[in-house]
Amino acid sequence: MAEKTLVVNVASCNVKKLDLKAYGVTKQRSYVVVKVGDKEQQTTVGLGLDPTWEETFEFTVGDEATTKCFVKFMMGAEGEEKQIGDECEYLLNVLIINKPTYKGLIVPGGKVDMMFTAKGFGKEDVEVDDSALFDLLDGGEMVMSDDEEDQ
Repeated sequence: MAEKTLVVNVASCNVKKLDLKAYGVTKQRSYVVVKVGDKEQQTTVGLGLDPTWEETFEFTVGDEATTKCFVKFMMGAEGEEKQIGDECEYLLNVLIINKPTYKGLIVPGGKVDMMFTAKGFGKEDVEVDDSALFDLLDGGEMVMSDDEEDQ
């Protein structure tokens, strides 16, 4: 059986406004910590309130039904970093196999953008029948035949 791997791409953070004093933060340097099982990785340190990382991490997954991914946002001067906002927990058994799925970590005043990809595990991707949506949007009255398209 193929190895089960979770690929996490931490793209960027966009914080519009943050009261640094309320959090006891003296310097706008931040990073993201991602933990799966007992393995923890972190992005490089970014400066300002909207750093861009575009960093990818891979984690081996034993049992996707019980394994979770934990992500937290850290900010502050070196050696004085503080967690900003709550650590977020993501379930892996809801991911679709080989399909990048957007995940956002909400932080005060903004969010961290990430993509999760399940390799070797996950649900099968199924096509969604969205024809009913189009009927709803046009009131169910618009009908076009191939003959009308040619005119």
